[in-house]
Amino acid sequence: MSSSSLFAKGSPIRRWGPWIAVVVVAVAALSLAAFGTRSAPTAQDRVSSISRTVKCPVCSGESVAESNAPASQEIRRQIAEQVQQGQTDDEIRSFYAAKYGQAILLTPSASGVNVLVWILPIVALAVGIAALVIVFRRWATMPQERASEEDRELVETALHGGDASDEHDPHGEGASR
Repeated sequence: MSSSSLFAKGSPIRRWGPWIAVVVVAVAALSLAAFGTRSAPTAQDRVSSISRTVKCPVCSGESVAESNAPASQEIRRQIAEQVQQGQTDDEIRSFYAAKYGQAILLTPSASGVNVLVWILPIVALAVGIAALVIVFRRWATMPQERASEEDRELVETALHGGDASDEHDPHGEGASR
């Protein structure tokens, strides 16, 4: 089988090749995201990770990890102590949410109305992919318009400067075109 027949119009490779490539890239990206870092986090990694998810109580729009305010330094120290005591990341975040309110957390919880923050991007992605599939299928099934013999004769007449008022002008457009 020659390479020209593999990629001929209507061949399975030409039809399914782009979809297979998209699936391979998506699976590779998700695999790297899920399994990229397999080593257990150190205590300092955990402190840093938790600090990035807790908002500084005195700074506007900064996490505890970014801020150098005394309150942020104290919270980082407390987080390090709580990690050393063996508390989980969720327990530590819950402690600060109880102390300062849910607004102290930079990542919303996955409960109540906040679940929309987590679900809507996935729904939007699914709708976008479905829309692309529909559009690509419509494009693939659109009829190909071809020039008729009358159209070819009109072009020949126009190119050779022939008289457009003769019988080769079935549309009555005249020489103005």
